[in-house]
Amino acid sequence: MMPHRRHAKMVGWFDPPVLAQTAIHMTAANFFGRHSDSRLIEALASQPQHTFDYSAGELWLDYVADLGDGWNSTHAIADALARPALEVGPRAGGVTASTRSGRVLVFGGDQVYPWPSRDAYAWRTEWPYRAAFDAHGTRPDLFAVPGNHDWFDSLVAFSRSFCRPERGFAGCRTQQTRSYFALRLPPPWWLVAIDLQLGTELDEPQLRYFRQVAATMDPSAQIVLCVPEPQWLLAESYPGHETYGGGTLHALEHEILQRPVRAFVTGDWHHYRRHEDAAGVQKIVSGGGGAFLHPTHAPRTRDLSGGFRERAVYPDRATSRRLAWRNLAFPWLNPRALVLPAVLYALSAWFASASLGPGDFTSFGATLAASLTAALRDPVNGLWLLAVIGGFVFFTDTHERWYRVVGGVTHAIAHLSAALVLAWLAARLTTEVLSLTFGSVAQLLIAGALTFVCGGVAGGALLGVYLLISVQVFGRHSNEAFSSLRIEDYKQWLRMHFAADGTLTLYAIGIDRVPRGSPHDARATRPHLIEKVVLQR
Repeated sequence: MMPHRRHAKMVGWFDPPVLAQTAIHMTAANFFGRHSDSRLIEALASQPQHTFDYSAGELWLDYVADLGDGWNSTHAIADALARPALEVGPRAGGVTASTRSGRVLVFGGDQVYPWPSRDAYAWRTEWPYRAAFDAHGTRPDLFAVPGNHDWFDSLVAFSRSFCRPERGFAGCRTQQTRSYFALRLPPPWWLVAIDLQLGTELDEPQLRYFRQVAATMDPSAQIVLCVPEPQWLLAESYPGHETYGGGTLHALEHEILQRPVRAFVTGDWHHYRRHEDAAGVQKIVSGGGGAFLHPTHAPRTRDLSGGFRERAVYPDRATSRRLAWRNLAFPWLNPRALVLPAVLYALSAWFASASLGPGDFTSFGATLAASLTAALRDPVNGLWLLAVIGGFVFFTDTHERWYRVVGGVTHAIAHLSAALVLAWLAARLTTEVLSLTFGSVAQLLIAGALTFVCGGVAGGALLGVYLLISVQVFGRHSNEAFSSLRIEDYKQWLRMHFAADGTLTLYAIGIDRVPRGSPHDARATRPHLIEKVVLQR
């Protein structure tokens, strides 16, 4: 039974309560999750898990990742993949392909946002999928791979939702009892799905499981490997960062499975992107299942090490660049987020003006000089400035120390300067226009209120400009620059057809504009074929 009757809206990632709770969940998950691995407990306590056999005849399989955000986007994908038959063709017209709803549905990670709970899974994920399956009468077998958001509660809600076969999910049969699994598909294909927790190595029970799976594989087996994050892209974007080295995937492929992987499939980045090498090995990101859109033009990662060349992205880079300009409307798109810069500006102005007199506001230059002097003399004022600068340095998206320092300090100085300008203007307005005595209760309250209100808008606008410059010029802050936009459109999923003759056909299917409120929204666009990729046995 669903705990809510209203449709979920897209998560407001810059809303103060969401920011605070997400920070708490991330801290707890990274600290406790790395020291108390729930996968060990789960593996020991659950029933034995073997492979799942779907090898008879042909098979259609749907792969969806990064879902469970807003109703419109999540239900749009659910409704499209639940249709028993779906004709898709290129957006510009041309030859169409006949596809069928998957007998198997794989959730590829991050099944709910912003953090997991029993109610969140039910409201944001299970409800839209149950509605779609009920409408079309389809009931695929469902498997799920946990992403980092699923791990925020150490996998408790995920295990309850997907690892209890007696319960099922959204009316579908679930069979896995662990957070990883292997599917035997029409020969020579296998689908292997792993759980990397929060970027760590594979745990020992998982290694034993996949060694047993590998022992049952035919020597000619071809593998589709589902992973929680695109380590091949993260390694290019953050060179030298040990978490993204890709050693775990290399060891799994060559030491555990002892067979080459034909296709790596993941989500985590909320768009579609495919790389291919000369041998036809695929590295595919398919994270358009319902969460906010990530840009495709940043980070600027086209070709990868190992000879992998980018073959397709969705949406295209021109569209992605155009959408990024919406950050100039940050205050209007994120009104609740304006509380944070409002508080920052008001406190900064308060600390700066506490040591100043009426003569220090005769000009902005005098105010600036007096504020700098006060910061050096007053420990509280100075520590506040250092804390603000340190916060912005920490916020900067990079693993390069010089970039973090330069970018963070520049960003902080811009906000502190804006706060000082507003404080100066508020002091001049209250004393010269309103003729209030400097330092009186009325003057201080009105000046503080003006700085608070104007600081919220100005700070939000400045943050939007910073995010725009970061993503457009430097290819950084792609997550923050697009989570602020909460774009419901440009969603997609990956449909796989395993033919009886051993051919695997991949259909990347996208929806440019999802329905708002009703599946019959006249402005919504039909699912279209992004690309079709054929892999021979």
